[in-house]
Amino acid sequence: MRKKYLIIAFALMILAQLSFPLKMIIEREIILHKGETLLFKIEPIDPYDAFRGRYVWINYKNLNVDLPSYMQNEYYKINDLYITLKKDSVGVVIYDKVIDTKPTNTDIYIKVKTDGILTDGGKVRIEMPDNRYYMNENKAPIADTLLKNAYAQIVVYKGQMVLKGILVDGMSIEKYIDQLAKNKSY
Repeated sequence: MRKKYLIIAFALMILAQLSFPLKMIIEREIILHKGETLLFKIEPIDPYDAFRGRYVWINYKNLNVDLPSYMQNEYYKINDLYITLKKDSVGVVIYDKVIDTKPTNTDIYIKVKTDGILTDGGKVRIEMPDNRYYMNENKAPIADTLLKNAYAQIVVYKGQMVLKGILVDGMSIEKYIDQLAKNKSY
């Protein structure tokens, strides 16, 4: 009888340990499946880490969003802001509206924590999901030279963001580098 309870307790412990990573994976997949892909302009940095190898460090551009005038009042304090997003004809992100309540008419928005203090001259800064994009060790240095005209593909859904990939001239960076290798133009 005691052995039966130990087996059940062990099985419950394994399920509990697996539930957290599974929850994270499922949430990411839901964002990728249901979200809208937007392009964010990026700048390159190519670091090397002895443990993680070579990867592309993404520095996002244009992350400061102007606040509406009524939010720039020194007495206006709020912890969470929501920025609704749109995309232009090419797919590049456009910051639509900054509001202090969760949007109900769209699922394409970013939630920004302000910790009750709004600073930086009437602007709020967006925190992006990932700054590291891992790729083949041999391709990362080449990718660094290509990122001057690249965009990060960010999938946005209900305030959450996931880095999907990097585009160069409308093509994934891995395919672009493979194409360069075939043409021997790097």
